[in-house]
Amino acid sequence: MKKPIVKIIAAFAVLGLICGSIAFFAPQSAPGKAIMGVVLKIITPKKRDASTEKGIEVTAAALGKEYAADEKASDAKYLNKNIEVSGTVSETEKNQDGGMMIVLGTDDPMTGVQCTMKDKNANATKGQAITIKGFCSGNSITGVSLTDCVIK
Repeated sequence: MKKPIVKIIAAFAVLGLICGSIAFFAPQSAPGKAIMGVVLKIITPKKRDASTEKGIEVTAAALGKEYAADEKASDAKYLNKNIEVSGTVSETEKNQDGGMMIVLGTDDPMTGVQCTMKDKNANATKGQAITIKGFCSGNSITGVSLTDCVIK
């Protein structure tokens, strides 16, 4: 009864050695490098660029109202999509990573549209009318968040 179990364990050990050898040596050969390059292209997501993608146009006030009225419907419409938000800068600040965050005011003074800028040196002044493009990452207690933003 023990002999089949030993054979199975031995077969898995041999299979493991073969797979390990392929994984170690294949990327070092020319065909292996080509195969690994194709695999990496397939599994690596393409980096999106807000400046080149068409965005859904909306005002900061309208975006804030939509999320306040129905967050689930707003997520279905905006989440992970590129949007162009027009509004007035209510504040600017550096985030914990040293990046620039521009907040556009909404009708609710307690919330805003928080735009984390792609360029850490982006600037805007309080009261400035501006249009910002970025990817919507949803709503939080402080307002709607956009990432990888650029000034249009």
